[in-house]
Amino acid sequence: MTTASDGGFFLPLFPLPNLVFFPQTRLPLHVFESRYLQLIADVMASDQRFGIVLLRPGYKSDYFGAPPVYACGTVAHVEQTVTLDDGRYNILVHGETRFRIIDEVSREPYRVARVAAQAQVEGDAAAAYAQRTWLTELSQQYLHFLPEQGAVPEIASVGLEALTNALIMSLTLDVAEKQRLLETDDLVARAEEVADELQGRIENLQFLAPFRQGGDPSRN
Repeated sequence: MTTASDGGFFLPLFPLPNLVFFPQTRLPLHVFESRYLQLIADVMASDQRFGIVLLRPGYKSDYFGAPPVYACGTVAHVEQTVTLDDGRYNILVHGETRFRIIDEVSREPYRVARVAAQAQVEGDAAAAYAQRTWLTELSQQYLHFLPEQGAVPEIASVGLEALTNALIMSLTLDVAEKQRLLETDDLVARAEEVADELQGRIENLQFLAPFRQGGDPSRN
């Protein structure tokens, strides 16, 4: 990343059509388009960072151009890279921080934007601790209804932001809803929404449990 004169920084953009990436999570990516192969080659030769943003609805009409994207995204740091025989990449990225696009400064061979870091409001420490405790309990209850999912010991040890964002990434939510949650500055408020979502799902699973074949919640 190169620092801009106004205190922002320049960031290559990797727009995705159906995925919202969050800080403190990891994401595997298969890179195959020529412009993004060039992007990965360039960032690997510099600081290993680029920005992941969500494409806005209607992107298909100009997919190979520069269709509109949401302004809020996440800085991705490349942790692992595997170069395939045909030049494509399999990479693993870690989400570092949110950013907001100020403007785009280049579109060839890939998009580059001038961006500013988007601060995360953590709020009262006691409220954050209480919310993390509650979200941890709900996560463990939810996993109880997913017998194909093994134990996830990290749930009890990670911080509120990592737990909240990992849950959002894993839950089947509409991408527009995930984008709205990414844009929520108040971390405790975001966690509360995730807790409400989990609570509702747990209640539905508890209601349906007696009607499932053999009491197995994984079978109808």
